[in-house]
Amino acid sequence: MSTMRTFAKKVLVLAAVSAGTMMVSNAQVVYWNGLGRALVTSSYLNGNVLQKYTDNTDPLNPVITQGKDTTSARKSTDGYTIFDLGVNAQPNETLRASATLRLSNSFGGFYGDGSQFIFRQLRLDGIIGKKVKYEIGDIDLELSKYTLFNSNEIYNDYESDIFAQRRSVVEYENFNFGNKWRLQGANMETSLRFKSGIEKIGLQLFATRNRRYRPAITPDRFMLGGRVGIVQSRSIQIGGNYVYLFDAAGTVSSPGLTNKNQVITADWKFTKFTDKMDFSFYGEAGTSNNKFAQKEVDTIKTSDDFYDLGVSAKYKPLLLKVFANYRYVGTDFFSSGAQTRRMNDYGYGGAHGGNTLDLFNQVNNNATQRGSMGMGGASMLDYVSDQNLRNLNLQNTLMMFNPAYNNLTPYGQATANRKGLTFGASVGSTEKVIKADVVADLLSEVTSVGDTVNQALRNFLGVKGGVMFNAHKLLRFEKDIIFTVGARYEQTKRDGSAPVDLTSTLIDLGLTVEVVKNLDFLGGIKTINAKGNEYIYARNVYNQIDQTIGFTNFNLNQNQFLYSFGARYRFSKNTYFTVNGVSQNVKFADAGNKDYKINQIFFNYTMIF
Repeated sequence: MSTMRTFAKKVLVLAAVSAGTMMVSNAQVVYWNGLGRALVTSSYLNGNVLQKYTDNTDPLNPVITQGKDTTSARKSTDGYTIFDLGVNAQPNETLRASATLRLSNSFGGFYGDGSQFIFRQLRLDGIIGKKVKYEIGDIDLELSKYTLFNSNEIYNDYESDIFAQRRSVVEYENFNFGNKWRLQGANMETSLRFKSGIEKIGLQLFATRNRRYRPAITPDRFMLGGRVGIVQSRSIQIGGNYVYLFDAAGTVSSPGLTNKNQVITADWKFTKFTDKMDFSFYGEAGTSNNKFAQKEVDTIKTSDDFYDLGVSAKYKPLLLKVFANYRYVGTDFFSSGAQTRRMNDYGYGGAHGGNTLDLFNQVNNNATQRGSMGMGGASMLDYVSDQNLRNLNLQNTLMMFNPAYNNLTPYGQATANRKGLTFGASVGSTEKVIKADVVADLLSEVTSVGDTVNQALRNFLGVKGGVMFNAHKLLRFEKDIIFTVGARYEQTKRDGSAPVDLTSTLIDLGLTVEVVKNLDFLGGIKTINAKGNEYIYARNVYNQIDQTIGFTNFNLNQNQFLYSFGARYRFSKNTYFTVNGVSQNVKFADAGNKDYKINQIFFNYTMIF
């Protein structure tokens, strides 16, 4: 009965908010938006990970020997229902207040049992003097790729609809809106326009703080920054970016380690426009300063520079674009806002980056985590479906990563200790019959890391691209027929006393066919194969390579095959129901020939209004 009373109170609160809003609707503009979603997932695990094996492949954990698994879960049924109601009140054209209220209920909860009623988002925004726009509360921020940028976790530009929709659920739950970081604070923007000389000067200033988590060991982390952008004309644009992230001393228990990270950059774009061709010269350059301070311990300081220069040409009649750029990112360049990863490859929580996954985490009589390094960490299915796997906080040390997924730029374009050429081409658009592109990276290290004898450098080769083919546009069908093909190949090599030879191939295939009006057949395949070796290492609290662990030769021989098929019915543009069958096969020849298979049935009803 107490649970029923609690649920009833929550409903009354929501009703009161709605009633109060309607009462003042005559005095101000009030509008609603939101999202409703119901998910159910039924999963089954099998494979020889449930049989006897000996594991000595994880360099960060001891040898584990287990007999036949008799305790770990084989089946899992999970899901939830959520309703996010956005209430937006605008008393006049200069002020708006918005709040998103969430009512959620886990699968299996009845009569309010397991329900939650929370505020998911609170924000105030408006205009001061018709010149200055401001936001206060939960805000989303992005600057340049070297200052504040939330990089994609893996190459998925040509992902199939069936996986993209599933990924969109995870991104919505984690506030991954493009490449922005969700932060809490205030942001102000304004622009000054001129009659001659230059068109306008844009100004942006913000002050934010990280989400609070594990407060016993993590200090309050604040960030100040901004941007100045000058538009002389559409042909000449220059700008400057500044980000200062710092820990508040005294907000963490002894020994009181704090960090200060400053990054300042300048960027530019000069363009020559003609009737059929556009030519551009663009780039960004800057420096970083990083400082760790701890009571009774010497201060550790690092600083370094980078530059990124590029040229491009666009042939407008064919929407054809080619580009080339060269970048140099120093070994000690560090930008917390740009190098923080959005994905925990080895799960969340726990040592060495964590190893907890939502789905079938414990195997081998509950003695081994599926997300551990010896089990390959998070799988591709976890990448697109595990809502708790993503990192939501800017970090002051580089996070561990799985080299099978991205060894060239694991921390985005701002990855330190890289230099070399990137070039590519693109043609068409999603509105045309064809959209395609290809990008190649020829990179190397600036300073050798891991070869203490010969100081040999790693060399990186990367090629990625894909094609989206709108067959219905070519055939002039009214109903959609869309094929997508994407691929990424990476190779890392190094000679010397600590040789490295690692290759990784990722393939994406997708098909969307509108069988009858608003009813789509969906299919998708994802594969990734990684073979070879790489030297891995962990970092200490000072963002330095942990010498107590050192460098470990990590052998990889991993194969993942993920496929899904199903149907989607679109009630409207933003309301749909999907049912998918999913199967994933994972094999690790480098880990005692362990393998596992996960089969799923996935239901998703989503309504956006």
